[in-house]
Amino acid sequence: MRTFALLAALLPLVTLGAEIHSGHASAELIVSSSTFQPSSPVQAAIRLKVDEGWHTYWINPGEGGMKLGAEWVLPEGWSAGPLGWPVPIRFKTGDLPGFGYVGEVVIPVTLTPPASATKPATLAVKLDWLTCDDKACISGDAAPSVELKPGPVVATPAVPVIEKSSALVPRPLDGFKLEVAEQGKSLLLTVTAPAGIDPSAFATFPATVQVVDASAAIVFSKSDGKWTALAPKSEYLEGPPKALDLVLSGGGLPHPALVSWSKN
Repeated sequence: MRTFALLAALLPLVTLGAEIHSGHASAELIVSSSTFQPSSPVQAAIRLKVDEGWHTYWINPGEGGMKLGAEWVLPEGWSAGPLGWPVPIRFKTGDLPGFGYVGEVVIPVTLTPPASATKPATLAVKLDWLTCDDKACISGDAAPSVELKPGPVVATPAVPVIEKSSALVPRPLDGFKLEVAEQGKSLLLTVTAPAGIDPSAFATFPATVQVVDASAAIVFSKSDGKWTALAPKSEYLEGPPKALDLVLSGGGLPHPALVSWSKN
């Protein structure tokens, strides 16, 4: 009896679903704590493992791709924050340029219970995605879930995984400004950056769809004291651009940066 009680005490307080494989990827929902407290956010993440030789897509998939779709199924009163998209890579599917991920991508999200939450909670998310290689594209879907119990925070092995991915999510950085002006069939991008930052070394990705040509590399150079880049417009852009978000990494940045512009 004593042995049984000891084993019961060592059992995890979170019920984790197995990875669900579909298409050419496996999905699971991971959490930083096996328990929750009312009104206290729980750090979680969608982990997608893409089969070797295949890739999946970013928030701006480029041409011919499809970003991950996520629909949360949560107990009454629970809420999910926005997905945190790590910096992507560039690739081509045949002749179509795209942005996304190979291998594994972990997309962090904050889940928050209501003040009245006192019972075990099953948290689930309905996912659908597209995976492609050089010859074909295959869709996948899954609905991974976890069950949390109320109680003091108990860290899970997923904590460092979620923390590492969160550090790769672009966020605004003080001292940055983006200006956009039309120049024929291109957009003149002017970025103001803090001292010590080298925009010429940025890896730059357009997070807003169908504004900048996905096949064109965005490279900043300094002229007359300003950092500018000329980016071809997307063939799908109708009329003048209204907004543009750029994701920047490298160049001495302390973390990936998100810089935004919108037409007044």
